[in-house]
Amino acid sequence: MSWNPNQGQDPNQPDQYGGYAPPQPGAPVGGQPNYQQPGGYQQQGYQQSGYGQQPPYGQSPYTYSQPPMGNVSPLGPSSIGMDPKVSAGLGYLILIVGLIFFFIEKQNRFVRFHTLQAVLLAISLFVLFFVIIFAGIAAAFVNGGLAGLIFSLGNLVVWVGGFIAWLVGMINAFQGKYFKLPVIGDLAERWSGTGIVAM
Repeated sequence: MSWNPNQGQDPNQPDQYGGYAPPQPGAPVGGQPNYQQPGGYQQQGYQQSGYGQQPPYGQSPYTYSQPPMGNVSPLGPSSIGMDPKVSAGLGYLILIVGLIFFFIEKQNRFVRFHTLQAVLLAISLFVLFFVIIFAGIAAAFVNGGLAGLIFSLGNLVVWVGGFIAWLVGMINAFQGKYFKLPVIGDLAERWSGTGIVAM
């Protein structure tokens, strides 16, 4: 909107500087009534809302879209309401979550298998850790420090092997692949009620 210094003057009269002022747009022509808004304001047309302006009443400023129908996981439906790959991977990442997911998941065998395999892996590593520690302490008392050192190295091998098995299982679960550990995988397969072919 522009400012007009001649606002409110008769357009046919000379302006304050003595010159002729041309008629303003929307001014009455030859005796027609003036339907202009008072104060020299002109009615503005509809403008689209731009950046920083609110949308019209009843419309959200954000657009929401739902995922397309039929976007079902190839691993099957899940009663947890999560993607089966994420549920299975979280079972390895957080042990208590794996245990909870195993008991509340009723439909998806992929999730049940991986969460049970993760729990069984953690339990077996925990048991092996204590067996090796107590056997190492007993051997150190009987045979001296060399036996204790050998059992400590055995404990390190168990933990490194367990970490690798845990990492491989978690990566495969997040990728949606069945990965069966040698002994624990058979138990998890039997107890989770699956007939999984190892890949």
